[in-house]
Amino acid sequence: MKPFDYRLLLIHIGLLGLALLFPSPLFGYIITGIILVTSYFYVKNGWLFLLVFFPLRPFLTEVNGGLLYLGDLIIILLFFMSLIYARPSFEHLRRNYLFSIFFILMLGIGFFSGLLTGISLVAGIFQIRAFLIMFLLIYIASAYPWEKRDIKATITVSLAVATLLSVHGLIEKISMRHWLLPETWENWNLAAANAMRIYGLIGNPNVLATYLIIVFFMSFYLKPDMIRWYKLLPVIRIVILGAFLLTYSRGTILAFGFGFLVFLFFQKKWRSIVPVFIYGIVAFALIYYPTVIAVDYIQEAGFFQEDTEKEKPESSELKKDTEENSSSKTKKQNNVFIERFQEMFSSATLQSSLEWGRLYVVFKGIEIFLDHPVIGTGFATYGDSATKSYPSPIYEEYGVPDNLYTDNQYIEILVETGVIGTVLFLTFLVFLIWKLFRYPPSLVRNLGLAMTAVMLVAGLFYNILEDKTFTLYYYLLIGYIISINSHKKLET
Repeated sequence: MKPFDYRLLLIHIGLLGLALLFPSPLFGYIITGIILVTSYFYVKNGWLFLLVFFPLRPFLTEVNGGLLYLGDLIIILLFFMSLIYARPSFEHLRRNYLFSIFFILMLGIGFFSGLLTGISLVAGIFQIRAFLIMFLLIYIASAYPWEKRDIKATITVSLAVATLLSVHGLIEKISMRHWLLPETWENWNLAAANAMRIYGLIGNPNVLATYLIIVFFMSFYLKPDMIRWYKLLPVIRIVILGAFLLTYSRGTILAFGFGFLVFLFFQKKWRSIVPVFIYGIVAFALIYYPTVIAVDYIQEAGFFQEDTEKEKPESSELKKDTEENSSSKTKKQNNVFIERFQEMFSSATLQSSLEWGRLYVVFKGIEIFLDHPVIGTGFATYGDSATKSYPSPIYEEYGVPDNLYTDNQYIEILVETGVIGTVLFLTFLVFLIWKLFRYPPSLVRNLGLAMTAVMLVAGLFYNILEDKTFTLYYYLLIGYIISINSHKKLET
């Protein structure tokens, strides 16, 4: 197998740049074809290119729709190539991938149930794709033996992209979403609580936070003898962590905080918390707080007020109300990080959550589940990725708003796959965790358990298995763990 080639990766990145300069879908399709052909000959470049593509995918596809299926096609290509390369026996599949059978069966239940409920075939396939396409990375990553230079390339490429996203996020924050964003993104009608958050080129503050914190922790694997620019690493970590704080993502902080504790418990190196804590304080002092102060000054000076008024004309009454509340907005900007946690359990937040928020999603989901307890209502029916593109056949009956997104993996699976699908999903999790436990204790085994803990907690706040950024790294990690225990060629 040909090794990873940085020059080819730079060529692929250059092609993405051309797709942005010439945003014709036809040109995007041509570039997709070129990258697919080269990925056939350079497999490792194919999967490392995904580390560049998926964090930028929302931005890239917003500008050039011809790139929409590039990531999916690369994964499908690499999956079939991995089957040809590994030629796994039945015993090999049973020993290494038994846990995945329960996940695939759960997908079958959701798809079959959805067809019975009345979804279109296309909507069902769309949702299967949302779950399955990244799951294939487990098989891809586990089929090949990993070398240390592959791990180094994975981390350095991730750090480069995360640094780009962090710097862009700071510019987005300081410019109050007026610079370096597609025009349609600039005109998003964001609630006040979300307008102050960094969305980045990923287009979602929670997904951005998840990506940045994953890369931040990955960077600690690098050692001075692995990279020439090791002395710059602390600066890069501070920038990434500062941007992470500006996403104000409570769910991500809770999930990765729990996962970090799980890692420390199994790794038994509690001193590791000290550098992370120090980086957090420095990032808060040097990135977060100065950025917030700068934004407050820009707001008070009204630098972008004229542009905002041109884009979104306000009535005199609304403008007066905005001026009267400017001081309170400034105060909230200064204290928003703490206030977002304080507001989690406030009476106003709980009331809003009951009406149209997370609690509404849970209670409405339970109501629907009780009417369809066995196999649920099926995929593309309740707040999943497919319902954002295809109409749900049950929304009118239950009075569910069309734009609902569950932001809760467990309630989505419960409603859409019923008791049978939920039991299959829980069995998948149990078998996966048990498989990780059975491996000899090591750094990567403990990382796998920690990331699984992150997934379990994050599922309470997000549809985490439909988040291509998290699953990109999580499934690659699981595949890597299987690979090193199968090939036994890499000391960790």
